[in-house]
Amino acid sequence: MANRIFPIKIEPACLLKWSWSSVYLNSGTTASCHRTQSYTIDPDNFEEFHNLPEKITARKLMLDGKWPGAGCQHCKHIEDAGGISDRIFQLDSQSDVSQHPPELNTDPGATHITPTILEVYFKNTCNMACTYCNSDFSSRWEDEDRKFLGKVKTAETRLLKLKSDQYDKMVKDLWAYLEKDDRYKILRRYHILGGEPFLLTELDDSIAFWETHPNINLTFSIITNLNIPTERFQKYVERLERMVLDNKIWKLQITASLDAWGPQQEYVRYGLDLSLWQRNFEILVTKPWVTLSINSTMSSLTINHTPELIEKINYWNSLRGKEERTVDHVFNEPINHSFQTVIDKVDNPHIFGGGIFDTAMDEILSLMPADTNLQKSNRDQMQGIALALKKSQRSPEQILRLKQYLDSIDQRRQTNWRTLFAWLDESFE
Repeated sequence: MANRIFPIKIEPACLLKWSWSSVYLNSGTTASCHRTQSYTIDPDNFEEFHNLPEKITARKLMLDGKWPGAGCQHCKHIEDAGGISDRIFQLDSQSDVSQHPPELNTDPGATHITPTILEVYFKNTCNMACTYCNSDFSSRWEDEDRKFLGKVKTAETRLLKLKSDQYDKMVKDLWAYLEKDDRYKILRRYHILGGEPFLLTELDDSIAFWETHPNINLTFSIITNLNIPTERFQKYVERLERMVLDNKIWKLQITASLDAWGPQQEYVRYGLDLSLWQRNFEILVTKPWVTLSINSTMSSLTINHTPELIEKINYWNSLRGKEERTVDHVFNEPINHSFQTVIDKVDNPHIFGGGIFDTAMDEILSLMPADTNLQKSNRDQMQGIALALKKSQRSPEQILRLKQYLDSIDQRRQTNWRTLFAWLDESFE
């Protein structure tokens, strides 16, 4: 705590509540981070997306020393178990780079502020349909829902009606917001997501914006499934390299989503070609100017096969060499959408209770190096997840929901989860 440069020292104040805004342009909503509840953006007052009444209320509660709820209990759950939550991880990881809003420099109690981290979800165009995703973020999921909704019994309704009529207007409002009063110069991070960014024309628009609006303090971050043709990918890599070399941005970060290795991963991340993913990722491994991350979702279906991925990451790090080139490996759990309980998503590992994943978690921790500060932080984050899992309570109802959910997926896709997850089939018995 003593080394943190975030001006607000009151617990449980969170950097993300003040600095971060996720903006979902395909639904016209916004959130303080990817774990918290989303709120509707006023289409006639877009520039207040970061200062909606609900966000300001949450900041005031934190200034009063209270957890605001609405998704923040995810971090509280991790911290209560003695682990390193996203909140603590973010506070500590910015110890040497200021990412807090400029308003806090003069008023540490400010609640109406300017974001420094902007995460933009554009269209849901995506060539994959992960088990823990939905039609909000994947057009492939949406196509499946349209085809099977009403024909195949599902554990939950996935098809959500998107507010697309305001989409074009909100995209224009986004660029106008950044240009007004040179707000783009205040940003420290710009994240682009989808869908899959490398399939979106909005990625070209984003690159063009920062090419013409240089910000030498900006990290441009692309979160991708890397499941795209290598020739197309290489063309983007060349253009992005020019941005870095020409000092249009401070650095480029590419976060590749992958949870595990093997056919179990291809089942969970439906549509994934692991050989293609590896080919594209190893192009990046040879590029010293790219900051590389792998984002792993710790679902109940992938934990047992995460050690194989960590072994590969250790090999890639041996090729990268220097500490500043270390592949960052961050973890999260299937996102809670009810904001009432951590155990909400059917593939959340907490539903099995403590003990069932102990062997896998011990192996994961044993394989994770702690040679650099970054690796130590990643290992601490994993240790927090492991501690929370040990204290989880088994939920037979949720396990049954998982079985029903996987059965419904198999009906859609002509797959068979029982051949890949025998331990899971046995646990139902």
